[in-house]
Amino acid sequence: MGGRAVAAGDKRELLLDAAEEVFRTLGYAGTTMAELAKAAGVTRPTVYAYFSSKDEVFRALADRVRREFLSLQEKPDAESPSDMVRQIVADYLAAYVRHQGLLTVLAHQALSDGEFRKVREEVFARVERRNTRFLERLAVQGRARPVVPPVMISAAVTGLVARFAELAAAEPDELPSLGDEVADMYLTLAGMTEPPNG
Repeated sequence: MGGRAVAAGDKRELLLDAAEEVFRTLGYAGTTMAELAKAAGVTRPTVYAYFSSKDEVFRALADRVRREFLSLQEKPDAESPSDMVRQIVADYLAAYVRHQGLLTVLAHQALSDGEFRKVREEVFARVERRNTRFLERLAVQGRARPVVPPVMISAAVTGLVARFAELAAAEPDELPSLGDEVADMYLTLAGMTEPPNG
């Protein structure tokens, strides 16, 4: 962050950007406030001016990811719900790939810490509830015929995106086709696929 003047909100975001990489690299246990300061190019007192602890930094990162996932769903209803689903799924997968390191650390911490389990649940629960309501609306309108309850589709999509993010991280050039595959599975489960022409 060097010697240039940075607005407080921007500095906080820059600190979080650096912190995400540190947590990804060192894990939760290996991360210290000193490491966070070093990665951000600031002093420890600067980090403490924005965050009281490593835990607070980590929670702020998890909340930022949750808000990003939610914002991806805030696209206006398109004429074609299938096209909207394809775009949202592609964006969700790309965001998951970007934050995979942090999400992996969060999942690891959640195994043994009830508070982190709650934080992890918060990252995904609202996203899944919103998706469930979307599918229920489409079903009422006759635009979807889910083959399983919408709540299960929402949970399945979260799992698919998590696994396909691992595949995309290993083969970044495959991200678009992997996004298409996840969208195809979503649309099939939701009963939104077009019958084949024949």
